Amino acid sequence: MARRLEEGVDCAFTIDGPRGPRYVAKPGPVILARKTGCPILVFHIGVERGKTFEKTWDHFLLPAPFSRTVILFAPPIYVPSDASAEVMEAKHAEMQRELERVRDIAEGWYSLDEAEREKYRNEFNR
Repeated sequence: MARRLEEGVDCAFTIDGPRGPRYVAKPGPVILARKTGCPILVFHIGVERGKTFEKTWDHFLLPAPFSRTVILFAPPIYVPSDASAEVMEAKHAEMQRELERVRDIAEGWYSLDEAEREKYRNEFNR
């Protein structure tokens, strides 16, 4: 993946890993960001209506046909190439906080009133 990023190709993966636990960020994105200089872009997609598969490790959510969605991106997280173990730990914690923040807002988006949505639009569209 580092090679592909250095070639200028965009890459993405789930930061909670292929087996979970769900919504717990793994250190891989921070390590990759330090190695490549590319930022970590944490995002979450909220769905208005859908079917949640409770028996999967990640509770996969299949959006209902014609359901609306919202995608929220946290500000980019940059990791210095010379980051110490303490900085790496701090960046990992920042990534986890941002994941929780955008997830909470995106998953509750369709229960917010218009004034609350506008507040978040202003915050995220800076």
